[in-house]
Amino acid sequence: MLRFCALAFGVTFLLLFAGARSAQAQPPVKAEEELVEKVRKSIDLGVKYLIDIQNKKTGDWEGVTIPLLADLKGGQTALVTLALLNCGIKPDDPVLSRAFEFLRKLEPKKTYVVAIQNLVFAEARQPKDLPLIKRNADWLIANAIGYNNGAGRLEGWSYPANQISDNSNTQYALLGLYAAKQAGVQIDDKMWKAIQDYYIRTQIPVPPTSGRWSYYNGDGGISISMTVAGACGLIIAGMGLDESEQHLNPATGVAADCGIYGSNTALAKGMNWIGANFTFESAKSTFYNIYGLERLGRLSGQRFIARYDWYREGCEKLIRMQREERPYRGAFFIEAGKNTDNSTYADISTSFALLFLSKGRTPVLISKFAWGNFQMQGGGNGTFVEIPPGPEGQLRDGQVNWNRKHNDTRHVVEFCSKELFNGVPLSWQVYDVRRRDFGNDPNPGGKSAKEKILEEVGGLLQSPVLYLNGHDKIVLTPVQEEIIKTYLDEGGFLLAEACCGDPVFAESFRELMQRLFPDNQLRKMPPEHAIWKMFPGITPLDFPNVEVLDRGCRTVCVFSPTPLAGYWEEQKYMPKDGQNPANRGEKAYCLARNIVAYATGMELPKPKLSMTKIVEKGGIEIGVTRSHFKAAQLRLNGDPEPAPDALKNLMSYLRDNARLEVAQNTAVLQPHDVQLFRFKFNYMHGRKPLEFNEIQLENIQSNLQTGGLLLADAACGGYEQWKAFDKSFRDMCTKMFPDQKLVVIQEKTEDGKEEPFFKIAREAGINLRSVRCRRELTNGKGPEPEMRPYPVFLEGIKVDGRWVVIYSKYDIGCAIEGHKAADCLGYDKDSALRIASAVVLYSLKR
Repeated sequence: MLRFCALAFGVTFLLLFAGARSAQAQPPVKAEEELVEKVRKSIDLGVKYLIDIQNKKTGDWEGVTIPLLADLKGGQTALVTLALLNCGIKPDDPVLSRAFEFLRKLEPKKTYVVAIQNLVFAEARQPKDLPLIKRNADWLIANAIGYNNGAGRLEGWSYPANQISDNSNTQYALLGLYAAKQAGVQIDDKMWKAIQDYYIRTQIPVPPTSGRWSYYNGDGGISISMTVAGACGLIIAGMGLDESEQHLNPATGVAADCGIYGSNTALAKGMNWIGANFTFESAKSTFYNIYGLERLGRLSGQRFIARYDWYREGCEKLIRMQREERPYRGAFFIEAGKNTDNSTYADISTSFALLFLSKGRTPVLISKFAWGNFQMQGGGNGTFVEIPPGPEGQLRDGQVNWNRKHNDTRHVVEFCSKELFNGVPLSWQVYDVRRRDFGNDPNPGGKSAKEKILEEVGGLLQSPVLYLNGHDKIVLTPVQEEIIKTYLDEGGFLLAEACCGDPVFAESFRELMQRLFPDNQLRKMPPEHAIWKMFPGITPLDFPNVEVLDRGCRTVCVFSPTPLAGYWEEQKYMPKDGQNPANRGEKAYCLARNIVAYATGMELPKPKLSMTKIVEKGGIEIGVTRSHFKAAQLRLNGDPEPAPDALKNLMSYLRDNARLEVAQNTAVLQPHDVQLFRFKFNYMHGRKPLEFNEIQLENIQSNLQTGGLLLADAACGGYEQWKAFDKSFRDMCTKMFPDQKLVVIQEKTEDGKEEPFFKIAREAGINLRSVRCRRELTNGKGPEPEMRPYPVFLEGIKVDGRWVVIYSKYDIGCAIEGHKAADCLGYDKDSALRIASAVVLYSLKR
C-alpha cells in the first residue's frame, strides 16, 4: 500500500523540494519569513541609494542633498558611514575607504560630528584610529558644560559656540564617549556618575510614577525623543562604570547591595512615560526618533516597550516609507514638510532608517527571563511598571528579584561575541511574556492558547540561550512554565544561576525542573562533561557545584547554585585573555563562554524576527494508511528514544515542504514488536552499544527483506560513546546480513550510472553535495572544533538492488530536534533535514 501512496505523492514531493531553501532548518511561519526577507531587501535598497549618491571624488556625502548644516562639516558623512558599516559594508570597501580618508582629516569642532565620528571609528575597529578616538573623547570631556574635569557639576553638552546645553547634543556626546570606552579608551568613572546625576537631576516629574525630559532643561516641553535620550543616557552611564554600585565581595561573588542602582527610580519613571506616550512620530524628525527608540530597545534589552513590539512595528513602518521612484529609489523620507523628514534630507533620514533596521535585527544570543509579580498602570496602551512591595502607587529604589543585575547578560554576550564569534555583533533581550494574553481567542478561527504558546516559543528559539536568575522563590505562571518546557524540548538551552547564591531561589529552581521534567534529574556536572573541555581556562575544581540536566541527546540546562552573575555584572572582570583567567571573576566569564559554546555548537543565532514552526504533539498513531505516510522509531535497549521529537519534526518538514500527507505522530516500537511489519520506514537513533537478541534481529531483518528501509544514525554523546555505538551497529548489520557489509553510498554506481538514491535527491532539488557537519579529527582524538561543508557521508546495505539500510555515523536525529552541541559529531539542522528527507523520498520511490 505504501508504494501506491508513493506514486500518488511523488510528483508533488519533487516539485516542492525543488524550491526548498537550504539555509533554513525549519520552515518558518510565513508572515514572519516575509518580514525578515522584506527587511533584508529594504536594507539592500537603502545601502545602494547611499552608495550611489556618494561624491566619488572626495569620498564624502557633504552637501549631496542639502547645504552644509550649521557648520557641521563631516556630520552627514559620518552618519552615512556609520549606517553603511552597520549594514555590513566593510571598512576596506572602496566606498568606505574614501569616506574614512575624509573623516580622518577632520578636526574636532562640533559635538554631533565628533561623537558620530567616534561611533564610526569604534565600529570599524581599525587600530590606527585609536589615537583619533582618544582625541575626540578628550575633546568631548573638555567641552562638557560645567564639568571642569570633574571639579564642577555637569550641565550637558551644546554647540560649543553658544554654551547652552540641550539633550540632543548631550545624547550624542555620551554615545561618543561610550564608543571610546568600547574601543579601549579609559573614561573615568566620575564622568559616568556625573552623567547619571545629570539625568536624574533634570528629569521632569509626572506624578505619580512617570518622568520625562525636554530638549532644553526646564522649558517644560514634551518630547518623546528627548525622553528616550534621557532613558538611554541613564542606561549608558551605568554601562560605562568600571565598578558597579553592588559592592561585590570578589572572593565569594556575593554583593552587599545587590540590585541597588542610583538610577532605578528615574529610569523606571522614564520608561513608564515612554510606554504611555509611545509613538514613532516626532514633530521635528521621525527618523531621528525611530533610531532613538531602536537604541533604547536594544540597550534596555526590551523586546516590548509597554505593549509595543518596537522592532517589528518599526520595520513594518519603515518598509512602507521607503521610496520606489527614481532618483530616490531605496531612500526613506516623508514628503510632508517636516524638519528633517523630507526628500531634502534623504541621506540623513535614510541613514537613521538603516541604523534602525540593521542594528535592531542583530541576532539575540541570550534572552533574560522575566518573572514575578508586576503592576499594569494606565489604560489600553498597556503602560507597564514593575513595583516591588511598598507604599501604594510609589516607585522604590527596590530590587526586582529577576533583574538584580542589570548588565550581567550584556557583558556575557559581549565576551562571547569576542571569544566565540570573532567579534560579530550580537545582542541580548529581556524576555517578558507577562504582558501577553495567552487565552483562547473567542472569535471564529482565532488562535487557541496552545497555538499562541507554540508561536511564542517559535520566536524565542531565535535566541539559543535562555537565562534565568534571581533572589527568593521563583514565581511563574502556568504559561511561563509551559514556554520554558517547550523551549527546551524544541532545542533551546537554559542557563540558571542563584543570584548571590540565594538558597531559596536555588531550591525553587530545582523544584521547577523536577516539575517540568519529572523523568530527568539535575546532577553535578561530571568532570568529563564537554563544557569543561570547550576552551581552556577553567576546570571542574573551579566550580564544583554546577549542576546539569540532560534531555535525550544532550545537556539542556546548566544551573549554578553559587554566585556567578555578580562577576558578570562587573566589566572589570571580563578577561582580556580568555584562556588564562587571573581570578575567580575572570573564571566566571570563562565558564559562561564555555556554556554558550556548548549550547550553540558555536553556530551564530538567527537574525531577529526569525521564527521556527513548532508542531503540537498528540496521541500515537500506529499503522499505514493509503492517505498518510507514517514512520516507526525503534526503541533501543528498553530505554526511551534519545531523540523523541526527531521524526515529529521531520514529518512536519515533509508536510510543509512537500505537502505530503503525513502522520504527525510516529510509533515507538520494540524491535520484536509484530506491529513493525506495518511500517516500511523505520528509524534507529542511539548512543549506547546495541544489545539485540536473535528474535529482535530476525524481526528487523524480515521487515527489511519485505520492502522496509532502516535509517540509522549515531546520536550525540561523548566521543567514546559514539565509537561504541558505531561498532555495535556494524556488528548488528553483520549478524543480519552476513554476506553483505556496510559500504559507502557513492554518487555513481560501478557501471558509471548515477546512483538512484542521489538521482532521486537531485531531481527533488535536495543538495547533498554540500552539507555542514562536524566530523572527527584526522588524528582520531575527538571532534573537530567547528562544522564545515562536506559532501554527505552515508553507508548502506543493498538487497536485490535496493538499499535496505542507510546509516550515518554522524548524528542526524539530535540535529533535527535542534539539540546540537559542540561535542557532537553530526550535521546541522538544515543538513540533517535534507538528508533524512532524501532517505524518505528514496523509500517512497523504491
